[in-house]
Amino acid sequence: MDVDSILEIVRNTVYSAVLLIALVYSCLILLISRFRHQNNMFILNLCLNTITTSVYFIIYFYAIDYDMPQSMCILFNYAFNIASIQIPFAFVAFTVHRFCVVVYHRKALFKTKRWVVVCILTQWIAQFIISLPFVFEYYDDCTSNTVWMGIYTLIIAVILPSLITMVLNICIFIHVRKSSLRVQAQQPSGITSGTNHQQSIISRRDISLLKQMILTFTMFVIGWTPALVINTIDIIIFVDFIIQMASVYLSVICLLVFMINLFICNHEIRRYVFDSIRRCFHC
Repeated sequence: MDVDSILEIVRNTVYSAVLLIALVYSCLILLISRFRHQNNMFILNLCLNTITTSVYFIIYFYAIDYDMPQSMCILFNYAFNIASIQIPFAFVAFTVHRFCVVVYHRKALFKTKRWVVVCILTQWIAQFIISLPFVFEYYDDCTSNTVWMGIYTLIIAVILPSLITMVLNICIFIHVRKSSLRVQAQQPSGITSGTNHQQSIISRRDISLLKQMILTFTMFVIGWTPALVINTIDIIIFVDFIIQMASVYLSVICLLVFMINLFICNHEIRRYVFDSIRRCFHC
C-alpha cells in the first residue's frame, strides 16, 4: 500500500469520525425533549452544517479525478463555496442570536422558537445567495479556478465571519460589563437582592458560553484558513503538493477537534452520554 492510499484512508477515517459524532450529537438533541432548547438548536445547526460540509468534501476528493460536463462543474464549484462557508455562517447565526438575547433581553421575540428559526433559516438562505457568483463563472474543468474566486471564498469563509463575530462579541462583553457595574452601583451596602443575583448568574452563563464559542470558532478558523489561503495562492504560483495536502489534513483534523470540543463544552449532553455508558457497563 502506497503513501497516498494510507493518507486517503486516514482522511476518510477522520471524516467518518466527524460524521459519527455530529450524527449522534444531532440525534440526542432531536430525540430527547429536554435538550431541545435555544442554545442546543444552534448547536444542532452547527452539526448539520458540519455533516453536509464533511459529505461534500468526501465526495470532492474523489470527484476531482473525473471529467464532468460544464453544468456539473458549475454545480460542483457552487457547492464547494457553500461547503466552505457553512460552518462559519452557522457561528455567525449563533453569535447574532446571543447578541440579541443578551443586549435586548427585554424583547420577548428573542426568547421564542420563532426567532431561532429565523436566525437559522436566514443563515442557510444567505449562504446559498452569497455563493451565486460561482454559478455565472465559466470553468475549463472542475478543478479550474480564478484568483477572484479563491479570494472571494477566503473573504466570506474566514474574514467576514471573523469580523462579524468579533464585533458582536465585543458589543456583548461591553454590555455585560456595563450591566454588572450598574447592578453593583445599585446594591445597598453589599446586600444582593434576588433579582440582582439572578442577573449575575445569567451574565456568568452568557460569558461562559461566549468564551466557549469564541474558542471553538478560533480553533476552526486556525484550521480552515491555511487550506483556503493555499487554494488561492496555488492559482497564482505553484504550491508544493505536500504543502497542499498538509493544509487539507489540518482542516480535516480541525473539524474533528471542533466536534469533540462542542461535545465536551456541552455539559448536559456530555453528562447524559457518560451516565448512559456507565449504566450499560453496570448492566
